[in-house]
Amino acid sequence: MIIVDERKFIEKEMDEKGFTVFDFWQDHKVMSVAEFCKLPLNRRADVLLVDTESLLRRPELQESFRTIINTFVGVVFFHEHSNAKAQSWVESEAGFLTKIVGEYSLPMAQLQWTMLSNQLQFFWTLLEEQKKLQKHMMEFSQELDHVLKSAAEEMARAKKIHEVLIPRRHDEIKGVFFSNRYAAGDGGGGEFYDVLQSNGRVFQILVSSQSYLISSSLLGLLNKHKQKDFDPVAFLKDADAEIGVINGAKKKKSEVEVLVLDLDTSKLTLTLHGKGKAEFYSQKNGPVQVQESYQLEKGENLIVFSPGFLFNWKETHKVDVSTYLKNQPLKSNDILSELFFQLKMDKESPFLKRDATVAMMEVKRHGIHQV
Repeated sequence: MIIVDERKFIEKEMDEKGFTVFDFWQDHKVMSVAEFCKLPLNRRADVLLVDTESLLRRPELQESFRTIINTFVGVVFFHEHSNAKAQSWVESEAGFLTKIVGEYSLPMAQLQWTMLSNQLQFFWTLLEEQKKLQKHMMEFSQELDHVLKSAAEEMARAKKIHEVLIPRRHDEIKGVFFSNRYAAGDGGGGEFYDVLQSNGRVFQILVSSQSYLISSSLLGLLNKHKQKDFDPVAFLKDADAEIGVINGAKKKKSEVEVLVLDLDTSKLTLTLHGKGKAEFYSQKNGPVQVQESYQLEKGENLIVFSPGFLFNWKETHKVDVSTYLKNQPLKSNDILSELFFQLKMDKESPFLKRDATVAMMEVKRHGIHQV
């Protein structure tokens, strides 16, 4: 509790009435008007007692005083019963100074002193409970920060293990060689890529999301659809519904891209299901726009760049990846290694900013395909 009292008027009166025995009195501080007006503008869990006459004697500080009292929980004014000017000032100020919670004229009856002590004790008890709650919240916040830090460290380890154990895969299916490369990012969410066969077709599934919850949910959904004849339309319908449910419960919606590349290995026709920002590059034809379908040729090598890869590439390179590959002709078995070497070159962190995936389809020249 703070007392603004240059005349020692309030402290003397309250001392005579035995207020020194109350808890709220133990740590009280007495200040001049000038000292009070120099206090920083911080919120204070405290009650302010003011000798009105002390304030009236410093008219040049009254505007600053009005500003500072707004940082307190409440303000109680005191003045002599005969001081009509002080009483009038408080009455006029109370209309717009919402922090004023009491006004007392001295001398006053014992009942009023009792009510004042009850009022101050109530504020003191309430403020002490708030301080305890704030302390518990601070302790909880520190514990939560520790848990989140540990979780982030565990997630970083998991991503690194995933990158090391599953850096790339190789599948040759009916004369088409499928490969991919992945690098972990330290951002939220992630990317995953899978290849599966069903009904004489090869499906490549690429998911890019900035939400761990959505990524894991779609991965579980994909495993469910893999247990039967895979239907890209049915999978994308269920994926859209799952994304809608999760995003519907969030204020900030997570961006998610789900692509299914459907390859007929007999006709070498590639059909695109879903929408996304993935880009395609053919070593034979250069950058290609795959709207709904694309016809591959014998000996052609088609590369798919994920949204995460393109984001990381643009962060570090002035030319787009298609231009880079055009100017740096590479053998098919060197392309993925070179691309990810470029991404990680000169990086101090073991992680990229986002997960990155590149997939490649290489059609063998001597494969048996319908022409």
